[in-house]
Amino acid sequence: MEYGPIATYTLPGFGRFVTVNDPESLEHVMKGNFDCYVKGDILYKILYDFLGDGIFNASGDNWRMQRKLFSHLFNVKNFREIICVVFEEETKKVLAILDKLAESGEPCDLQDLFYRFTLDSFGKITFGLDFKCLTNPDEPVKFAQSFDFVQGELGKRLQNGFWNITELFTKEGRRLPEECKYLTEFSYQIIKDRRNDPETTKKPTDILNLFMNAKYDNGEILTDIQLRDVILNFIIAGRDTTAQALSWMMYNLMVNPSIEEKLVKEVNSLLSDEEQIPNYDTVKQFQYTQATFYETLRLHPVVPNNFRVCLHDDVLPNGTPIYAGELVNWSSWAAGRDERLWGKDAKIFNPERFLNSEDGLKPSQYKFTSFNCGPRLCLGQSFATIEAIMLATAALRKYKFELLPDQKSPPDFKISLTLPMKKPLLVKVNHR
Repeated sequence: MEYGPIATYTLPGFGRFVTVNDPESLEHVMKGNFDCYVKGDILYKILYDFLGDGIFNASGDNWRMQRKLFSHLFNVKNFREIICVVFEEETKKVLAILDKLAESGEPCDLQDLFYRFTLDSFGKITFGLDFKCLTNPDEPVKFAQSFDFVQGELGKRLQNGFWNITELFTKEGRRLPEECKYLTEFSYQIIKDRRNDPETTKKPTDILNLFMNAKYDNGEILTDIQLRDVILNFIIAGRDTTAQALSWMMYNLMVNPSIEEKLVKEVNSLLSDEEQIPNYDTVKQFQYTQATFYETLRLHPVVPNNFRVCLHDDVLPNGTPIYAGELVNWSSWAAGRDERLWGKDAKIFNPERFLNSEDGLKPSQYKFTSFNCGPRLCLGQSFATIEAIMLATAALRKYKFELLPDQKSPPDFKISLTLPMKKPLLVKVNHR
C-alpha cells in the first residue's frame, strides 16, 4: 500500500473522506496546518439548529474570541474558591442519594445520577442556576430530556447526507424544531433574568457574565442569540461528557474487580472520616484514579468521531494527498483500540499503561485524543478530571456497586454527538 494503512470512502451528500489514523498526520491536520482544515459548512449546518455559532461550531475569529474568554474561567483561584466548592456540595447530595439506595436495596441508574450531578454542578458554576436534578432525583428533568433528544437526532444527521429532506417525513424530524425552540427559549430566559438583576452581572467568575461583559475588537457586545449559543455549547461540554465518562468508568471498575481493588486502596489511603471528599489541593494525589479515568476515555472517548474539511490541496506527512473540499476524519474510538499505538493489549482495560509509560499522565494529545488536540485542545480537561475524581473517590470509598444480573455487558451506546449508554446503567448499591 503506497500510503500505509489508510482508508478512504465516499458518503452521498458528504463527499470523500480520508481517514487519518496516525499521530503524525493528526498533528499536521490539527496543528501544523491548522488553518487549512476547518469544520466547514457541512458540520456547521448539521449542528447549527442546536449549537448555533457557539465555540464547538465556530471557526476563525469568532472561535478565537470565545476560546480566549472561556480560558479566563479555568484559573487556580476559580477552581479553589468556586468550582471545587460546588463539586463538593453536589457530591454530598449524590452520597445522600446513594445512602438511601443502599438502605432500601432499590436499583440505581448510575448514568442518570451522573447526568443529574453534572447538570446541577455546571448550572451553578456557570450560570448561577440550580436545575434541582439531585433535589428531586426521581423526577424527570424536561431540559435534560430535550437536550438528549436533540443530541441524538443531530447525531443521526452525521450519518445521513440527506437529513434536511428525510427529517420532513419522520416523527422525530418534525419534533426536532420544537425541542430546539424549547432549549432556545430556556436559554433566553436565563439571559433575561440575568439582565434584570444588575448585581448578579458583577460576578467576574460567572461564564455568562464574562460573555455579557465581553466586547469584540470593534467594541460591539454579544447579542442574546450569541449568549444563547454560549449557554448551550457549554452545557453539552459540562454535563454530557463528564457524566458519560463517569458511567463508563464505573462500568469498567465493576467488570474489573482487581482494578477496583487497587483504586479503592488508593482512596482509603488518601481519604478519611475527616476528609471524605478530596479538594483542589489533594485531588492531584489520586494518581491511580486519574489513570483509571484516562483509561476509560481511551476506550470510551466521549466524542468518538470527528472530521474537518480541507480548504486547499495539501499533503499529509505520510504522502497522502488531500484535495480541496475533501473531508479528513479520525476516530478516537478506533485509535484507542489500535495495537500500533497502544500495544497488543490495546483492547484491555489497564490503567497502569498511563502510570508506567514515559508520558505517564501527560500522554501525547495526538495519540490520546479524548480531549481533542492542537489549538482546539479541550479547555475543560482539568475541570472534567477534577470533577470525576472528586465524585468517584468519595462514592467508591463508601459504596460498592454491582451490575444487576440482566444488565447487558458491555453496554450498547446510542447514536449521539457524544457517547452515552443506550440503556440505563442499573446497579445495586451496597455499603462497604
